[in-house]
Amino acid sequence: MNALPDLALFDVDGTLFDSERLWAEALALALEDLGERQRPEALMARIYGMAWPDAWRALRAAYPEALEGLSAFALGQMMVGRFEALFAARPPVIRDAAGLLRRLRARGVPCAYVSGSPRATIARDLAAAGLGGLLDEARSVPSDDVSRGKPDPEGYRLAAERFGVDPARAVAFEDSRVGAQAALAAGVGRVYVCPPPSAPPQDYPAAAIRLPAWSAAFPDA
Repeated sequence: MNALPDLALFDVDGTLFDSERLWAEALALALEDLGERQRPEALMARIYGMAWPDAWRALRAAYPEALEGLSAFALGQMMVGRFEALFAARPPVIRDAAGLLRRLRARGVPCAYVSGSPRATIARDLAAAGLGGLLDEARSVPSDDVSRGKPDPEGYRLAAERFGVDPARAVAFEDSRVGAQAALAAGVGRVYVCPPPSAPPQDYPAAAIRLPAWSAAFPDA
């Protein structure tokens, strides 16, 4: 049996929620308004798991005419409203991951998130999905709190610092290659990955622990 960690850090989009596809749908709708038609699946393959500044640079390179004169903030604002409407219609909770979160909390393990999404969006989505209160949102790390997103380790290092926990005694749950890279670079002791079916193929770091289902992590918790 794996010993319980001192801290459990969850990614949000693609890990707790199958929401990367919703962000891709929101992006496709925003691009369509700008005269650029793209399939959500193609957009996911291009920017899956990226921090928004990195995704913005990739999108600007791919669709320079449609995005001419637009800022990353403006495109993000176009996406957020569409994303929230899609999420509210049917919160895409990954039940296996939510079950793991509940089990760890029941055993007294502190849990928080490290995410590339903004705090306000995450708070609304957690509440809508009935997961509010399971994560320590005050000490979690959204995109608002870092200057460099995944694969940079800043977010994971900051989360461990806020809890006063050695990263080596923490675990991370991720769905993307860049997320796993960020956690490993921060020195997180164990990094588990379990992408949702909607995720494009990922080339995970060798040190990441690939799971067939989230229930396989700490099954005795």
